Amino acid sequence: MVRDRDLRASLERIGQLQPAYEHASELIDGRRRREICADLGVELRIVRLETLREACSVLWTLHPARALELAGKRPLLELAELCSASTTAIASQLQAMRPRKSHKATVRILPDQPYRELKATPRMIRRLITLEPELYAYGREAAAQKGHKNFNRLVRDALWKEIALTVPNAPQYQPRRVQPANGARRKVG
Repeated sequence: MVRDRDLRASLERIGQLQPAYEHASELIDGRRRREICADLGVELRIVRLETLREACSVLWTLHPARALELAGKRPLLELAELCSASTTAIASQLQAMRPRKSHKATVRILPDQPYRELKATPRMIRRLITLEPELYAYGREAAAQKGHKNFNRLVRDALWKEIALTVPNAPQYQPRRVQPANGARRKVG
């Protein structure tokens, strides 16, 4: 997409190369060109498209997602016919337009019910933290002297202590048993 200042410079130097398109008394392409041409005092060339098929097929070549929005909810074959495109092209554009779902669970804290969602979440959440190299080296040494098997546990314990001191109504730290990712349990004994 061309920025407004680049579009303005192009319209000043060269003039309008591509017309704006209108369907059903509504501008379907060229909204920014219309505003910039009005500022510059240049007349905007507008092509009026009579049928929905004309509008969708012209818009498909410029902005496929906008063409599908204009066509509305229709069966795949009808969309392909309206946009003058193959069903494969329509399907791939629909797939690209579909909202993505995050694979990560969201944890929300409600003000009236503190930490209810956190207590109900049995999984550990991984977060990347950045430390200075010296702090990391001292932290590893402190973990070894305290008897911790790894640095992450030392950081987690220190964070829980800080939370207990500063956050009201925070639960007391209790190490919980986390089930392995594949669901298998270790045999004891």
